Amino acid sequence: MSQPPPYFSIVIVGAGPTGLAAANLLGLYGIDVLVLERNSGLSEFPKAISIDDEGLRVCQAMGLHHPIVENLLLNVEAHYISGNRLFAKAAPTSRRNGFPLISTFYQPELEATLLHGLHRFPHVSMQFQHTVETLEQTEESVIISVRTSEGALKRFECACLLACDGGKSAIRHALNIPLRGSTFSEKWLVIDTVHDPDPTPVVKFFCNPERPAVTVPAPHDARRWEFMLLPGESEEDLTQPERICSLVRQHGGPSDPQIQRAAIYTFYAALAPTFSRGRVFLLGDSAHLMPPFGGQGMNCGLRDAHNLSWKLALVLQGNASPALLDTYTLERRAHTGELIRLSTFLGNVVMPTSKARARLRDGAFRGIQTLPIVREYLTEARIKPPPHYRQGFFHFNSTKESRKLSGLMLPQPEITTSTGRHVLLDEILGPGFALLRLHNAPEAAFANLRSPLWKRLGVRFVAIQERSLNTQLFPSLSPDLFVLVRPDRYIYGVFREGQEEEFVARLEESLSRSK
Repeated sequence: MSQPPPYFSIVIVGAGPTGLAAANLLGLYGIDVLVLERNSGLSEFPKAISIDDEGLRVCQAMGLHHPIVENLLLNVEAHYISGNRLFAKAAPTSRRNGFPLISTFYQPELEATLLHGLHRFPHVSMQFQHTVETLEQTEESVIISVRTSEGALKRFECACLLACDGGKSAIRHALNIPLRGSTFSEKWLVIDTVHDPDPTPVVKFFCNPERPAVTVPAPHDARRWEFMLLPGESEEDLTQPERICSLVRQHGGPSDPQIQRAAIYTFYAALAPTFSRGRVFLLGDSAHLMPPFGGQGMNCGLRDAHNLSWKLALVLQGNASPALLDTYTLERRAHTGELIRLSTFLGNVVMPTSKARARLRDGAFRGIQTLPIVREYLTEARIKPPPHYRQGFFHFNSTKESRKLSGLMLPQPEITTSTGRHVLLDEILGPGFALLRLHNAPEAAFANLRSPLWKRLGVRFVAIQERSLNTQLFPSLSPDLFVLVRPDRYIYGVFREGQEEEFVARLEESLSRSK
């Protein structure tokens, strides 16, 4: 009689940043995980390069932000240049989420930190040179066949499968889920260099119709250069070292750049119509592709991992119905679509090759920035859609506080604890649900709450005294308001004294609702 295949609660396919982030988050929740990667090791070249404040907040949730931040180039600005004139810039000073809005990283280093993080969890396994060949779903599980480096065929069974296998995702193709969107007609030469002499932490977008180009500073004196191919240019010619050096020199780079990698890319703006089918979930590039101009590709993958991981943990641990997992697509697809539109808009700002369109763009930006409120809006990068879900696992009602707060990501200021430590708020909230209240008497703040659901969900009660709060970040909080924060730091809902029973009933209904 044949042996049943080895069983894991979760199998993750793909060991890029998204897959490794999901494995770390699930590991923290105590979920047993198998990560499968078809390559023999992690990526050896930088691909993604930009991480934002929300992405770093996910790294914080993994407990890995300290080693990651140590190797970042922080507080990067973005300058948009036409000719020799700066016509717009983003130099954000806000730390609404506790971290700089724009930073850059070296992907092999980031992935190595995420992989090392998995060593904390004996219940998380990593297998390289394992390629998924087939999958089949039953009502209870997913069964996959996997080819090893020795050519052997293994079978594994899991409760859920996470496809983090990139833009050409074999899992997505096997599920017949398309990526819908557009392909940019322009191709770009992307070059990574090392030992760059320019220490300036500024991304420069050369928005010149003669040849749009971008340069991005990276940690450890590295730099990325991107040049749009013009009609009739040969890819082979443009990737020659002497041609690359000429392009770099023309845009203010060193006369002899030290080239690490050169490749030709076509950019895409595409989104899957659903991020799941049955027990299989798409994350990162397997679910969406976006042009790089907003620096949001990998960050969206990290958000996917954070959104899905705690929901899977609740379901697997019996604290929620599988219907909770339906909210993954509902929440993440809408938000990702907004960021794809932002990235496409920024691409349209950078890429015009018509001199007339470029003059019109330059004039428009000069005109609107005569208004201080618009100039501040652009400088603080408020053009980026705020992290705010309008549908999904939330308690929305008609009250003013609910309209302002439910579905919004909770800001993360630095706070002072009762022992005098200065920490970011998430360190106090913990990894699960948290119930937040503005109250000057912490011992009395939650004394009247009675529901056993708080204990069953492991909700942490956190009282914040008014004198330690940045009221600009929390304008809608009042001492009689309870704020329930989800594990991914989004506000589930709010209630007042005397409304606990009604609120808890709605929360229990949301957790137990059947399909």
